[in-house]
Amino acid sequence: MPQRRQADDAMTKDDAASMRETEPDPFVKPPVSMSLFRYSPGLILVSIAIADSIRRPDPDLWGHVPFGQAALRLHHLVLHDPYSYSAPGHYWNNHEWLTEVLMAAIFNHAGVFGLILLKLACSAVVILALAAALAETGSSTLVQFAVLIGSAVVIKPQLQFRPQSFTFALLAVLICILTQDAYRRTGRLWLAIPILALWANLHGGFIMGIAAIGTYASVSGLQDIIAGRGYLRALRLGAITTASILATLLTPYGIGTWQTVGHALNNPYTRAVIVEWQPLASAAIAHWREHQFIVSNYDIGIAMMALTAVAWALTIEHDDLPLFAIAVVMTIAAFISTRNLPIAMIAMAAPLARHLPRAWHSIVPAKNSARPPQASGWINQAILIALSVVFFVQNGFFSRTLVAADPYPASASEFMKQHRLQGNILSTFEWGEYLIWNMAPASKVFIDGRYDTVFPYEIIYKFALFNFNLAGGDAILSEFPTDFVLIKPKSQSQKLMDARADWKLIYDDASSRLYARQDSAAAKIPGVPVTGIAQPGPFP
Repeated sequence: MPQRRQADDAMTKDDAASMRETEPDPFVKPPVSMSLFRYSPGLILVSIAIADSIRRPDPDLWGHVPFGQAALRLHHLVLHDPYSYSAPGHYWNNHEWLTEVLMAAIFNHAGVFGLILLKLACSAVVILALAAALAETGSSTLVQFAVLIGSAVVIKPQLQFRPQSFTFALLAVLICILTQDAYRRTGRLWLAIPILALWANLHGGFIMGIAAIGTYASVSGLQDIIAGRGYLRALRLGAITTASILATLLTPYGIGTWQTVGHALNNPYTRAVIVEWQPLASAAIAHWREHQFIVSNYDIGIAMMALTAVAWALTIEHDDLPLFAIAVVMTIAAFISTRNLPIAMIAMAAPLARHLPRAWHSIVPAKNSARPPQASGWINQAILIALSVVFFVQNGFFSRTLVAADPYPASASEFMKQHRLQGNILSTFEWGEYLIWNMAPASKVFIDGRYDTVFPYEIIYKFALFNFNLAGGDAILSEFPTDFVLIKPKSQSQKLMDARADWKLIYDDASSRLYARQDSAAAKIPGVPVTGIAQPGPFP
């Protein structure tokens, strides 16, 4: 009897072990496919070249570099505004301080080419992280490359010389980690903590990183609880999310960094003044009205969003629901504000690559599988590398200056320097930091691109009234000690200024009009108003 009981116990243990071995794993990994890194590194390089192909100075570049130079020169952050006369000495919560210090240090030692290399680094991180995420989806190399090249085309207009490029790069890395965890449980999620700590010092877009990790943790944890897999993973993801949020407080401004982000999101005038803050649908419609039958990055982005939604709906998978949820959140953010379109592309790349071919095969039966793809030959790689190099060179990779696509008051600024005109300048919003670069410290500006880090709402509101020639807009001229007004021709504010008898036009060209007070010395310069020739405003 004891021997029989021992045998029964042994059989019970063997059966249990067998059941554990044959019990289906609730987590199903996608099939392993060849990554673009192995199949054709040249295709990745081509994608980087496309993503990095636009090299135009952002309006804020003329501010980022001198702001960083000031911090390097003083060996501490500038906490109170020294550049404006509308909010002199106002507290300056510069959440982009580390980006500006980095840009200034690079510019001081390597000039414009150093900034070009910095931008290339951000572009490369975005594309490399996307390629790594796409490799986890189990899709073919053709699908991986199609999604990668489409994402590069959509992202490139906003991958510029600005702190936002760091947001794109770090979000791509974070999404790659989450994709590895979603599809193969190999993602090192704890890396989100140092990533968010760094991110919060580079750009306010870190809030998108919090949204990504928070959405992933919430959906994944809820799935485990509903499926009866317990609370352990949910608690671990919650702890990582909490630690990531706390890590964003590790800045010189602490909770003030969050307050600045909240100021930007709640600013009622941002979308009225700044085009990239306007809804995606409005931007797409405006582009179609101006450039009919020319496909834009807006059109491609919206098409990729639609494909992602349809493909996922046709081939729903519970395992990558957290990734799809992130893509939905970022897509909503993109439709609210055009500036978030690259963020949506980064978030949806992996779900799109995973579900698009499966959705297609659910409609069109797949043919017999062909032999596995082989790595591309060295001749093909050499051709792709050569094309990438040509693309880099043709798009100004070795340029010593950055030429702006939009007009800047270069000739008007030169006119002021020639006649030693200094003082307080009320200018078009996007020219503020250009004037800081060219005219400070002798002259100060009314407003500039630091609208969310320096200027109170009331200052932005008063500027909006003036800028759009609304009722009460002219009060700004008497309320503040403005010496000069520098605006664009045919703008709403031109109508306001031309109707003022106490102000006189002293200079104009095709891109700018400069006014001075009628009783000022500038208004008595012989020969005014002077008609000049508009010149491009290259950086530096």
